[in-house]
Amino acid sequence: MIKIKLIPVFFSTERQKAKAILDNISKLIPQYAELTEEYLLNTWEDFQKLQENAESADVILELSENLRPVPIRLYLRLADFGLPLVLYGGEFCPTARRFEAAGYWKSKGNRVFLPLTHQELQEQLTMLVAKRRIELTHALLIGSRYSSTYVATSMLDFKVALQTLGIQMHACPPTRLLELFDAREEGEIADLVREWLQEAEEIREPKDEDLQKSARFYLAIKCILEEFGAHAVALNCIPLLDKLKATPCLALVKLNDEGIPAACEGDLTALATMIFLERLANRPNFMGNIIYANPDENVMGINHCVFPFQMEGYGEPKKPFVLCDYHGRGFGVTASYTPELGLDVTLGRFDTMLREFVFTKGELVDWGEDYCRTNLKIHISDVRGFIRQVRGNHHIVVYGDWTNRIKDLCGEFGIETVGI
Repeated sequence: MIKIKLIPVFFSTERQKAKAILDNISKLIPQYAELTEEYLLNTWEDFQKLQENAESADVILELSENLRPVPIRLYLRLADFGLPLVLYGGEFCPTARRFEAAGYWKSKGNRVFLPLTHQELQEQLTMLVAKRRIELTHALLIGSRYSSTYVATSMLDFKVALQTLGIQMHACPPTRLLELFDAREEGEIADLVREWLQEAEEIREPKDEDLQKSARFYLAIKCILEEFGAHAVALNCIPLLDKLKATPCLALVKLNDEGIPAACEGDLTALATMIFLERLANRPNFMGNIIYANPDENVMGINHCVFPFQMEGYGEPKKPFVLCDYHGRGFGVTASYTPELGLDVTLGRFDTMLREFVFTKGELVDWGEDYCRTNLKIHISDVRGFIRQVRGNHHIVVYGDWTNRIKDLCGEFGIETVGI
């Protein structure tokens, strides 16, 4: 798990007072972040101590209540470490010293934030933590970039992800997956299948052999992720279906539920979108095809076979689900369950070069099961306007309205937003 370190610093503050301030804001620290030891900065020597630890940190959080006695030259040293600076002296108290320093730093290209309320502080830290988690992500493509059967808008140049989002992409040949698929121990396969059968409300078509193959997919992918030190994966799965008479659908559901963004069909643009939205919202998301677009009713249909059980958030109760075969073809394992309707959702996708993020918010109004085992109907404000802006087929659905945070986070990366 990637943990983001926030260094709290104080000027003209006694340690007891500093600890009281930290106790007061500790509940505002977002998931996947942690506060380090606090630093009391009153002399040049104090900065030397901070410098020794700043290299392993991600954000400086300045929390002094009184900056009047602090020489501006001393205060300006906070920018020496090249980290984002969040300046917060309590609600509605930005102070003249912070305005002066922020103006000076921004003119030199430093990233400085001045939240005015506890809520804004929490939102700002959440955005910075999401950004840093994205930048620290290693993603893995299993299979060729060039043989995806249906996807033409998958990002082909790994450097695009690294230069734009900081995501390090790795490639693994399908032969390694097949090798690990065959090498799984029968005992670990049986244990995993038993766990899935206990969780399922009903097993409709899949046979024990199908479940075993799904377990092999899951265990092989987990092994490869560990080998590469990766936190996300795209699998070029279509070429494997007929060869193995098996699908990785349930395996990818489980990975997404574990906080490992997992995309189908080798679509790296979709995977980048999934990483972005998972880090932003701290919940898994659903990758699907646009299969229906009704401009009269402003309803869109999105379908696929990899619908995470934890869409409402990690730790939330899982929905009762049914295990089905793949597309009614008599092999493979997918999962189907009835989602709660009336929920807000956000729908979006990057363009292939990660220069733009096209998104809209909507409401989940209907659900069905057909060729793909999850078919969502989503009401949005302008179907025709959205379709005119799409940058590919696969789109990502995440529960909740994340439109403002998408704009803020894209702004941090220099990515243009196209909101409908």
